Amino acid sequence: MSKNHLCCGPGYASPQDAMQAEPEKLLYTIALYTGTGIEEPDYLATVDVDPQSPTYSQVIHRLPMPYIGDELHHFGWNACSSCYGDESKSRRFLIIPAIRSSRVYIIDTQAERAPKIHKVIESEEIIAKTNLSAPHTVHCLVDGQIMISMLGDGDGNGPG
Repeated sequence: MSKNHLCCGPGYASPQDAMQAEPEKLLYTIALYTGTGIEEPDYLATVDVDPQSPTYSQVIHRLPMPYIGDELHHFGWNACSSCYGDESKSRRFLIIPAIRSSRVYIIDTQAERAPKIHKVIESEEIIAKTNLSAPHTVHCLVDGQIMISMLGDGDGNGPG
């Protein structure tokens, strides 16, 4: 990241600025066991995408979730380009919804090569507060709040 970018909060002012930025060196992706017959928790994989690194193109860390059958889904950051220009915001936490279990995982990436689970929001809490289930897609908002689209109602019926 350029020095100018670091002073302006998370994300970029425009898609053009993002295209001109230094490439990411790590990426995070989910790995699912749903439908495989393997009874293991889904996990978040950290992949080294720095061509200069000796571990380039390798999974360098696996963060298993504590439960089996979550089916992790479309995840996002706690802050993104919608917060550009707000120096008080930082891109540190991944928000990962689990569509089958209706849990939401908050992952701390402060140790970016080996992220850790910061918090688990259980389905019972989500249903009690929203009467919704099956979290699907995460969106960070300009005010720092997180919006998650939900596919089910409190009883698991669609649409949410």
